[in-house]
Amino acid sequence: MKVNVSECSDLNSVIGLFDSHRDAIPFTYSANTQLFRLFSRLESCKILEAKVYGRTVGCIYAIKYMYDCGWLGGLLVHKEFRRKGIGRKLLDKASRWFDVPYVYAFVEPENTAARKIFERVGFDAVYRRLNYRVQASTAGPRSENESVNYELQWNELAEAVGFKERGGIVNLGFYPVKLTKDIFDDLKNEGRVLRFGDVVAIVANAYVVGLNGYTFIFNDHILNKIALPIRKEIVEVNPFYIKHETHDLVKMLKNLAHKEVVIWTYDGDSVASRLPLRGSLAALVLESYKNVHSLS
Repeated sequence: MKVNVSECSDLNSVIGLFDSHRDAIPFTYSANTQLFRLFSRLESCKILEAKVYGRTVGCIYAIKYMYDCGWLGGLLVHKEFRRKGIGRKLLDKASRWFDVPYVYAFVEPENTAARKIFERVGFDAVYRRLNYRVQASTAGPRSENESVNYELQWNELAEAVGFKERGGIVNLGFYPVKLTKDIFDDLKNEGRVLRFGDVVAIVANAYVVGLNGYTFIFNDHILNKIALPIRKEIVEVNPFYIKHETHDLVKMLKNLAHKEVVIWTYDGDSVASRLPLRGSLAALVLESYKNVHSLS
């Protein structure tokens, strides 16, 4: 059986592949059809499909994202063509397209088959996502007397609790970004590195977007390129801890309470887990690294 993996020439074939797996197929997410349509409009996106005898049997999209990080999503192989190496061929070709050092993907912990495929092409699981949503009224009144410290140093963040646990990864516009000192300095200059007592955070504005009944979170990196209907603006908070002080995290949330806050953290965060909020465990964050300078 000859499998041909190439750039997608007809997006309808990919949409049809998802439609044919809509019923009772685990880990097949119809929301991906909206993302394929959306990201196909980006110059920084490559959509690949696998064909057997001219029939589309697999797909994936790859995006060059912020700060020299890449993102892979929408991997799907037709149920009749699984365990034939097609998923690995798609992943391998998509990964080789990138000229960035870090590439990320999300995989549900229960999806062991997909995780094995990613691991075979060089991805490692870093942590499991834990997310909280804080409505403005939930956080309480904003405290004007609390001073915000913007003078955090890189070594303080790198040594904070949570940094190693999540591999130095934060979420900006929902998607993962690897923090380096240079990126930290850029974020700090933009006022997106905050400290309240013994809690520090990378914060950013993002937007909740509705597309054909599905809800997504994007930031200006996407929305400056594609005009989309915005439902509301939110604040993303990626917390780290000098000490395990929940009350300092509460103070930070109160300061940001003029908007809805989404906390991106990791399973095992003992500080955020003490908040009077219900968290949502989400996918595993998978990371692949390559030294792009050695390849040039």
